[in-house]
Amino acid sequence: MSIVFKKHGPLTYQQLPADAAAYAAAAESPQERSRTMATPANVAAAARSSWHPDDVHADRMPHHDSAWKRLVLQYRVVEFACTAVMFGFSLFFSLIEVFQRDIPYVEVRLSLNQTVWARAPSIDLVKGKEQVPMVMLVGGGVALPILSNLFLNFVLPKFKRVRVIPHDTRDFLLSLFQSAGLSALLTQFIKNQTGRFRPSFYDMCGWNKDVIWDGVSNLCSLPHWEKEGRKSFPSGHASFAWSTMLVLTLYLLGRSRLNAENRSDSILRGGRKALKLFVCFAPSLIAAWVSVTRSVDNWHHYSDILAGSIIGAVSATIAYGYNYGSVFNWESAGVPYQEYHNRRKVRMHVLREQRRQLLQKQRKDRELVELSGGSDQQIGSGDGTLARPAASSSTHDRLRKPTGEFVINVSDNGSVTATGSAIGGSQSHR
Repeated sequence: MSIVFKKHGPLTYQQLPADAAAYAAAAESPQERSRTMATPANVAAAARSSWHPDDVHADRMPHHDSAWKRLVLQYRVVEFACTAVMFGFSLFFSLIEVFQRDIPYVEVRLSLNQTVWARAPSIDLVKGKEQVPMVMLVGGGVALPILSNLFLNFVLPKFKRVRVIPHDTRDFLLSLFQSAGLSALLTQFIKNQTGRFRPSFYDMCGWNKDVIWDGVSNLCSLPHWEKEGRKSFPSGHASFAWSTMLVLTLYLLGRSRLNAENRSDSILRGGRKALKLFVCFAPSLIAAWVSVTRSVDNWHHYSDILAGSIIGAVSATIAYGYNYGSVFNWESAGVPYQEYHNRRKVRMHVLREQRRQLLQKQRKDRELVELSGGSDQQIGSGDGTLARPAASSSTHDRLRKPTGEFVINVSDNGSVTATGSAIGGSQSHR
């Protein structure tokens, strides 16, 4: 059987091009294999479909387009550029002036005529040393997901049979950067608009404790740290940690297909899946630990950490869902949407080609039966020469309307053999 691809020419289904071979050779569930078998129901479904074989590469660049346009489409340059714009806006919001709240105080009335103002206890904690500095946060949050992806795509296949997904690294990097960009933009915007004080604001801004405070004057001696002390809500560390680590968690769940259908109930396989589940969940544990350290170090209130975690988790979910299929579906789990749709197109192409070959074979069989019946009538009315018996109506019906399951075999020379079982017995046609 020949399948014509726009960019690859005539090919056999057993020897598809590199990208299509990856689609067809990907691990499938029993339900998926049953849907792609050449059964009458599937052939009829393909016949009802409005899909056309030329649509296999309909979403790709035609030949006459320039090379740089094909590169832009192949590497999703526009989407990476939009993500860079989001990082640029987040940097802009982090550099402009923060909303200036009045410094909180506690009024202590000593007498009817004498009042003193004390520092607010909620922001008068001692600034602790950061357990997770910004360099460590960004380096680990970016390096760990990227190294995990490279290991699964380029190292693990050399030692174990795993799914090899085209362009998976490209789409994973885009998901990671989109998630971090969304969370950074939203976090910095809210920080700038709220200007909430950190728990260690007085200690952070270098508050002059030698001067008696009148409740109005600003006694901060470190302008840079004063601005930093007004950026408590939401937590940037929690937001970034969850935006990167949750993307990695979702990616690992998709690649392992732990949440998809066809799960095994055996004890050994169940224990192995439980261990994989812990490995997939480990990045989220790291994000939770990073978030908690911000309260221990007196850099954030608990509400800041909760808000930052929600922002990061939502950003990760949106970014992963934008690029990858559902982790609860066996067919789409861990597969980028672009490759997932291309796989479906290739499978539909195969079904339509099988249907075309089947209809062509049935048409030839009908013509053969009609010619055989016509020649018998002519010979019988002639000089009495013995003629071949005409095909029976039952045989004719079996040739015209095959029922049951069947298999189509295609040889290298182009001949088609349909074998299978039908109502009334087995049959084989060449």
